[in-house]
Amino acid sequence: MKTKRFLYTLAASVMLAAMGGLMTACTSNDDNPVSPSDNNNPWEANDLSFDLGTTKIGAKFVEGGTYSMQYERDGETKTVTGTLSDYYIAPVELSNRVWAAVMGSKPEGQTNDGDMYPVTMVNYYDIAGPGGFLEKLNTMLKDQLPAGKMFALPTEAQWQYARQAGKAAIGLPPNLEDIAWIASNSDMTTHIIGQKPGNALELHDMVGNVWEWTRDNYLELDELPAEQGKDYVASNGTLHRVRCGKGYASQADGDMSTWSNMTTRSTSIGLRLVLTDAIEAETLVVPPTADKILQFGVTNGVSYTFYMAEVKGGTYSMQYERDGVTKTVTGTLSDYYIGQTEVDNGLWNAVMGSKPEGQTKSKKQYPVSNVTYEDITKEGGFLDRLNAMVKDQLPKGMKLMLPTEAQWHYAAMGGQKSKGYTYAGSNTLADVAWYADNADGTTHPVASKQPNELGLYDMSGNVWEWTSDWWADTADLVAEQGTDYAGPATGTVRTLSGGGWDYGAEYCAVSFRSYDPIDKAVNSLGFRLVLK
Repeated sequence: MKTKRFLYTLAASVMLAAMGGLMTACTSNDDNPVSPSDNNNPWEANDLSFDLGTTKIGAKFVEGGTYSMQYERDGETKTVTGTLSDYYIAPVELSNRVWAAVMGSKPEGQTNDGDMYPVTMVNYYDIAGPGGFLEKLNTMLKDQLPAGKMFALPTEAQWQYARQAGKAAIGLPPNLEDIAWIASNSDMTTHIIGQKPGNALELHDMVGNVWEWTRDNYLELDELPAEQGKDYVASNGTLHRVRCGKGYASQADGDMSTWSNMTTRSTSIGLRLVLTDAIEAETLVVPPTADKILQFGVTNGVSYTFYMAEVKGGTYSMQYERDGVTKTVTGTLSDYYIGQTEVDNGLWNAVMGSKPEGQTKSKKQYPVSNVTYEDITKEGGFLDRLNAMVKDQLPKGMKLMLPTEAQWHYAAMGGQKSKGYTYAGSNTLADVAWYADNADGTTHPVASKQPNELGLYDMSGNVWEWTSDWWADTADLVAEQGTDYAGPATGTVRTLSGGGWDYGAEYCAVSFRSYDPIDKAVNSLGFRLVLK
């Protein structure tokens, strides 16, 4: 099939014209955002239609071709080129009705769970993981799908190709409210799909209403290839996936794409389907396995979300080592929460308003480094500001702080779920850590290695982590530490744990400990939060 040049031509809209997509077959005006009497009803103009028993879905053809598209990240832009094969795309976001038809029920916690509202509160694993929505949908429709085709999430290129084709044909209106539910007109809630006019390709809600998951791992612009080849999809094995299109709480300005942790469930994130050539099942980063995970949001010019995993306390017997000296310590810890990942630059920037200078990598999904103990703990420092920002979200009587050495090591070992590994989550260091032998002289995105038994990432390697304890020589450690031991009362340097990207394997063992003065800032030293 002959392809055509893509960007900034009216021919693009012709090439992709009359696209339709996912919808529900309905007869009630309450359910159907387009009047059944409208002869141009896009919900009925399907190239393909599939029966789910209680509802139907359909999709329209998109002719592939070459593209030259501008991507946006954090206010920066980059032009990327490549080629896409033919595919089909939904003209609307996935509805609650279709989700329930496949999964048996609607997700809990949505702002609106009516049949024709976009489904939300679903994370990447709910959609694309084993036993998730896509697997069940494709199984239900296996006898109806065209040979070699399957439903999937779009790649970012497929999503941007469809959205920017419309932008090239008619442009975004000066008043974005004309086509999108955003913060200025949404009343801070979702709306029935398809109520706003579609773009030149008859795609509705590509901007606003809810953000939409894509299949791509998130890459910063300087890491994103300018020439993407054919059917490009970014895959760097992290917990970060691209989401596109803005949501009901978004401002009119700002980027069309950003990222979320694959575990995120939000009332402002949903999805749109494509029907495409069959793809192999993804090998996903192992999801966290904590019994309970708390989610917190920070808004300060930019918005950011971070996660704390529950650690069930109990008695411990842990071996510490340094300079050939080992010592076994025992004690008891109360329950607490600990960060799933090291604090990254995104969270630091959202709290402090800028990122520290001198880091090996300073993009938002990399661990923050070059921060001193004082930067974190001083009056008006990171912890003071963060606790003030999330005070209404914190459980009563709890606050965010640095872990004690005992809390850090207990969590790194896997707490009550410990399997006794040498490193946090494995006896094979490369499976769980960025360290001198595999880091290529730099930090790496958090959560791009396997987690430990508690679903915690990078507790070995990537960056060293400050703890709140004053340093005591290993031989001088208190052997019987009692309940919630917090180290010596005074000292001159603070304890570090975990090893870093520029250190060898022995430094990344769970048992290893180190120290630095409180005014020390290096690009292999960061930290992790606890909530207690």
